[in-house]
Amino acid sequence: MAPTGTPRDRTNLLLEVVSTLGRGLELEALLHRIVEAAVELVDARYGALGVLGADGRIARFLTVGMPDDVVAAIGPYPTGHGVLGELIRDPVPLRLHDLSTHSASVGFPAHHPPMHTFVGVPLRVHGSPFGDLYLTDKRGGSDFSAEDERVLEALAAAASVAVENARLYGVARLRERWARANDWISRKVLSGSMPGDVLTLIGSQAREVADADLTIIAVPDPETGRLVLQSASGLGSEAQVGSVLSADGTFASLTFRTGVPIITDEATTDERAAGLSLDLPVALGPLAVWPLGEAGSARGVLAAARAQGREPFSSVVVEALGAFAAQGAVALELAEGRADAERVALLRDRERIARDLHDLAIQRLYATGLSLQRVARTAPPEVAKQLATAVDEVDEAITLVRTTIYRLQPVDPLVGAGGRRVGLRSRAITAVDAAATALGFDPRLRFEGAVDTLVPPDVAEHVVAVLSEALSNVARHASASRVDVRLTVADDVCLTVSDDGVGIAADAQHSGLRNLARRADELGGSLGVGPTDRDTAPVGTRLVWQVPLPEDEPLG
Repeated sequence: MAPTGTPRDRTNLLLEVVSTLGRGLELEALLHRIVEAAVELVDARYGALGVLGADGRIARFLTVGMPDDVVAAIGPYPTGHGVLGELIRDPVPLRLHDLSTHSASVGFPAHHPPMHTFVGVPLRVHGSPFGDLYLTDKRGGSDFSAEDERVLEALAAAASVAVENARLYGVARLRERWARANDWISRKVLSGSMPGDVLTLIGSQAREVADADLTIIAVPDPETGRLVLQSASGLGSEAQVGSVLSADGTFASLTFRTGVPIITDEATTDERAAGLSLDLPVALGPLAVWPLGEAGSARGVLAAARAQGREPFSSVVVEALGAFAAQGAVALELAEGRADAERVALLRDRERIARDLHDLAIQRLYATGLSLQRVARTAPPEVAKQLATAVDEVDEAITLVRTTIYRLQPVDPLVGAGGRRVGLRSRAITAVDAAATALGFDPRLRFEGAVDTLVPPDVAEHVVAVLSEALSNVARHASASRVDVRLTVADDVCLTVSDDGVGIAADAQHSGLRNLARRADELGGSLGVGPTDRDTAPVGTRLVWQVPLPEDEPLG
């Protein structure tokens, strides 16, 4: 980079830079331009801008002058120790002849280029610390001068106004996107759309408004209370919809249990809980988790996250996420209200039909039977015999109608003690939870398809038994550290149990597997057992139990 030349040349350059900054409205591009302008104005070899987080430490670090491969080799950015922290603790300009001789110096990490001369100035926005400009190694080997310091202070003053304008512009655009998303979601909710569709829309819109890399919405299973992933967007999480989240030790479970939102700048190091227990390609940094509803009556959770290293969520974004969570709670409450209304209407219709059958059909059939009996007393023997047969058929019809009336009553032999039907999904979650103690860890469980609707009760009994037996085999023989369970329902029922254990020994007894194969044969299905496919050599065991759904079978 060429020297800046005479003071007049630098003044002209400063005016040009200030004019350019005044036209910038994209905050990210503006911050990079501030660092580049600072390097150019004082003829430095390296420059950086440390943006402060809510805790007063460096949350973001933008550099100029170092190649990307060098930045990657150095590793994590500084957070405010050493000389860089001096400007945070005492926000006044600082010039040094040699960084390494300062009392606060902590040295450079490996692969860091040597740096000596230094000048730093604080950057304030609306009177509050926003960050600090750091410039090192003035070209030509001389120290940074008092004039350099004054030029950087002038740049910082202009930059503070530009940053505030860019932030206000960013907030205005965010609120505009938020308003559009809110209108769209409200229309969906009020139109009576299915809750699953509404939650998927809320998740995708929350991700867009919050500029997040990932959003998920999880709702509790009605019987077990375990959170099940209802919708997901970003980082390939869509394929994990239907997964059951860990019962304890996650931000989602903690927020759902307490009803208190969790906002953290670094999810991987936060001591309150672990992550979201999902398989993700990157580590998570900023994370916000909101309950769907009030404390004590949460209907699920909404979580939004950014990849590690990205800037934390602003207060406006956190406010928007809270509003999205409230909309999700309203959608679930309205759906539950509609379901209750439909259930009441169905029960009333059944009661009316049962009453009409009793008051009208049975009475007429009974009267018809009495009339036939009177005629039979005076009829010839052959006719009397035929009339007696007709009377028996009328009695049988009355019995059938009474049985129908009984079945129309609100009694379901498949309900649990709490008065709710216990579906296959809940029973599978219970079986997995029961196996966690013997395994020493929580298996990963995922559902695909209408598990509770399409699987008949008799097939569901086999599925639960096979799942329990398969998990028991893993606990006793596999020495595994991970188990993945997937239950898929489409044209057939497919239960897959995979582990990363030692596999099946050649001399092992197969009595348990024969029982599972016999269950599959009874339903016209199959059992497959083999090694789990891995990127390296095959390891572990995969069990696939698959049976077709019966045709013309009453729904479970």
